[in-house]
Amino acid sequence: MKGIVYVSQAVDQFTPEQQKELSDMASGMNEQHGISGYLYYEKGYFLQYIEGEEKEMDQLFENISNDKRHKLLSFQSIDGIEERKFPFWHMHRLTKNSLIQIKMENILMDYLQYHEKNKIQGYNSSRINEDHIWEMVNKLSQFRNKLMYY
Repeated sequence: MKGIVYVSQAVDQFTPEQQKELSDMASGMNEQHGISGYLYYEKGYFLQYIEGEEKEMDQLFENISNDKRHKLLSFQSIDGIEERKFPFWHMHRLTKNSLIQIKMENILMDYLQYHEKNKIQGYNSSRINEDHIWEMVNKLSQFRNKLMYY
């Protein structure tokens, strides 16, 4: 299996209703294609982690990359995943309240701010430490049962 984490900037702000609609639509499609993961939106930025079989992931990421509602800023992928980190989340929408509950919001916001700071300073986004990205995904997966109720 393959995992992809990316950050993108929304072209227009997404209302909570639009966020829910996007998440619900993605969840239905992802379930059909055996993809799981989560979506987080804050201050005009999306952070998403998705996992699944390579062929389906490549097609989904191509669709995501071509989506005109946002601009892809940075992504990382990892091959050879043996076990899903979020097996029951076809597209769980993380909210600020759910992340505060497990004190993970700072990790997500640090990632977003780090990327934005480096972009402003002209650094190539590929210089972001991959270990930190996957550490964030792993930490969130450890708390997924708590997050199921938000």
